[in-house]
Amino acid sequence: MKNIRLALYALLSAAGVGWPWYFIYQFIGETEQLGLTDPIEIINLFSAGVWANASAGFIAADLTLVLIASFFFYAAEGIRLGMKRWYLYIPATFMLSFAFSFGLFMFNRERLITNEN
Repeated sequence: MKNIRLALYALLSAAGVGWPWYFIYQFIGETEQLGLTDPIEIINLFSAGVWANASAGFIAADLTLVLIASFFFYAAEGIRLGMKRWYLYIPATFMLSFAFSFGLFMFNRERLITNEN
């Protein structure tokens, strides 16, 4: 069972890079079609999309609260289990994606727990 969990977490972590970044790649294509080159304009366009309507706002607000909760989870579990460099999952969330960092954290957490038993 532990190998299934590890494989699932690894798969989700890999998908957590590929799937979200597929959409970032599409967004970059859209900005190129619009002729945008100023990074500030591109960030403003991205931010406007996040809050474009009530359903997008719901997803953004929900994800923001899940992110905050996960950061507390990273700290609590990382410290409890003696995980090395547990805090690096927080910047990984912003540099790659939350799906990647959470999947990777769960993979490493599971590996640490199963190695202790």
